[in-house]
Amino acid sequence: MGAHCSRSIIMKNSSFWRIATAVFAVGSILYTTASSSRSRRQSRERHEAGQGGSEYEYDVPIEYENVFEKNMIVPAGWSFGVVWSTIYSGLGALMVHQALRSQEYNPRYEKALPWWWTSWTLNAIFGRFFSQNDPRSIVISDLVTKFNLPAALALHQSLEIGKTDVPAPEKYLRIPVSLYAGWLTTATVVGTPNTLLTVNAWEPDEERDERISAGILIATAGAGYLIARRLNDPWYMLPFIAGFGGIATRQLEKKPVVGWTGAILAAAYAGLLAYWLPKGKFHEYDRIIVHDTEAEVLADPVETWEPHGTAIARERMKPIEAEGLD
Repeated sequence: MGAHCSRSIIMKNSSFWRIATAVFAVGSILYTTASSSRSRRQSRERHEAGQGGSEYEYDVPIEYENVFEKNMIVPAGWSFGVVWSTIYSGLGALMVHQALRSQEYNPRYEKALPWWWTSWTLNAIFGRFFSQNDPRSIVISDLVTKFNLPAALALHQSLEIGKTDVPAPEKYLRIPVSLYAGWLTTATVVGTPNTLLTVNAWEPDEERDERISAGILIATAGAGYLIARRLNDPWYMLPFIAGFGGIATRQLEKKPVVGWTGAILAAAYAGLLAYWLPKGKFHEYDRIIVHDTEAEVLADPVETWEPHGTAIARERMKPIEAEGLD
């Protein structure tokens, strides 16, 4: 009886933290979205009043607009909207799934909990400073992005993406985590010039900066491909296409070297993903989880007060792990 009570307490604690994580995630997304909406509204009002002279409309505070104008590797505004809306929608669905009662014994979701709290906290902090109109906020938002990247990669590892083949829907709900890690990688690269320009550590020189920017894009593409292979995750590369494509559409006419570099890299990545995405991996997984179809049926009986029945149900709830299956 005491052992059963102990298990019940552990189960209730697990359920509480999973649900709390989902609620916190939704709050972080809503807060960041609201901050972004307020910034967009203020930007539109400023431009309608003729107070903004930026050629590119990013719907961000004017301090950010001024820096974005000097940073040749900032993508066009459409890429931010497309990528973030996709990531937030997908992560929201994953948060709901990990909070379900049927996932109480999912070890990957259990390992990911502290990293979810870290990442969603940093996401909210980013939303706070990305909507502020002062140079200090530009530096802080860049630093927050850089801190969030390792948290996203830790999430990637905790969920065993690229390591363990899992059944649907978890298999597909993990994809936004891959996109999140990939986009934060590109944002880390893009944000560095923003900080250097803001603190006056880099003196703009258009001719020199155009060549350097093209080189940065090529290096980023190479690093992104190597990291994706290391993670065994082609989906990690997908946000790079949006980034390179956004740079191409922004710079093709104004900075042709940068624009064409972005266009070529976007096309190269698209070609690679046309081959690798259908496979879903670069090499075989370390483990395969075979879904036990009785798990869903036995979700409720796990709560039975019969110790023997509970033990049997718990064993059936656990996925079968097959080591080294192809």
